[in-house]
Amino acid sequence: MLYLFYGTDKIKARGMAGKTGEAAKKKHTGAELFKLTTENFSANKLDELIASQGLFYSGSIILADNLCEEKEIAEILLKKIKETAESPNFFVFWEESLNKKELEKFKKYAQKTEEFKKPEKKLNKKEELALKGEKIDFFEFANALGEKNKKQLWTLYQEALSEAVPSEEVQAIFFWQVKAMLLALKSKDASEAGLKPFVYSKSKNYAKNYSENKLKEMSAKLFVMYHEAHRGNLDFAVALEKFILGL
Repeated sequence: MLYLFYGTDKIKARGMAGKTGEAAKKKHTGAELFKLTTENFSANKLDELIASQGLFYSGSIILADNLCEEKEIAEILLKKIKETAESPNFFVFWEESLNKKELEKFKKYAQKTEEFKKPEKKLNKKEELALKGEKIDFFEFANALGEKNKKQLWTLYQEALSEAVPSEEVQAIFFWQVKAMLLALKSKDASEAGLKPFVYSKSKNYAKNYSENKLKEMSAKLFVMYHEAHRGNLDFAVALEKFILGL
């Protein structure tokens, strides 16, 4: 008989293997308990445990402790898995990690398999952006501008400043969103605007928050701001703050 408990939550998987072994020992009075580890494992030892049956006790209970972490042991186990499952003895395996081939073999012959996964850590916004190699959320900025949400835009901009995000990146987001709103406002559909349908739809709705003249004014300001900042005639970061406050 063969049971398998496995997974990244090794405390729970190992604990369940131990509980299963103890429960089997209580059920089968006189059964001997053996622990098989990478330290004491050998092919001969496995053969002995598969075949052994006591005269004065009802079989053996073998707790196999993360054996497949050793490649050579895993190969021996896979060759003997059918015999192990058919043994009169009770084998309880705990494995932290199994490859596809190993898991399929165990599932084919085990009476029971159960996986225990560690709950995935929920990343905060900063960690999610770091995984993508970014410091700010492009779409969050663009959406706040489209919604004319000055308070959120100001908060996002302060976060960008604290992360030392270049002013050029923020200006580029603003310029892109304003341009998209102007294109959507003047076009019948996404194809004519040269925008993706989703972007067109959102920009069309956002454009309702501004007059056409205001959008043209914003576009001009952002264009001039970029060039004047690079000529050294104004502070880029301060100019962006004024732009946000002037919405």
